[in-house]
Amino acid sequence: MPKVLFVNACVRGEASRTLRLARVFLDALSAACPQVEIIHQDLTTMGLRSVDMDTLNRKEALCDQLAWDDPLFAPAVAFQQADAVVIAAPYWDMSFPSILKVWVENMYVRNLTFKYVNDQSVGLCRGKEAVYITTAGSPIGEHDWGTMYIRDVLKVLGIPGFAEVKAEALDLAGRDVEAIMAAAEAQAKQAAQQLAAQLA
Repeated sequence: MPKVLFVNACVRGEASRTLRLARVFLDALSAACPQVEIIHQDLTTMGLRSVDMDTLNRKEALCDQLAWDDPLFAPAVAFQQADAVVIAAPYWDMSFPSILKVWVENMYVRNLTFKYVNDQSVGLCRGKEAVYITTAGSPIGEHDWGTMYIRDVLKVLGIPGFAEVKAEALDLAGRDVEAIMAAAEAQAKQAAQQLAAQLA
């Protein structure tokens, strides 16, 4: 049974247009690949902490012991074992909500999600595909630092495939919001079909 990790960084909850788009994607994925197991990580409720000195020291000691059953590593274990990762995060301040950066910090776990070989970092995650879903009130433009950052993070951790689904310029005067969202939902369904085919 393929496992897909859904990382929800939609801090507006049910009012989030990004979450709406993500649910269209996940519903289409489940329909196209009924055997898929979708594991939800809601970053607004998980209580993830940014890495301070005490946490870092404890984390490094546990990495040396390969103590992956420690609760500190539960989110990273789910990430490492997933066959694909779907991240939903709105476009904020040229990137994404800060809770997603905290999640990234928690995913970098030496000897679990990456290791060093001849002074080079090698990703250890099982997944080969990722989908990044985002929406923006303004035009995102060419320099989407958030998407580029997440793509590069996942690649370093061993996930080479990357697709993006987005709806942008939703809050500009005169824009047909529902038409923009409908086009993005069609894109989401197509991306879900492609991921389902890769997981089959």
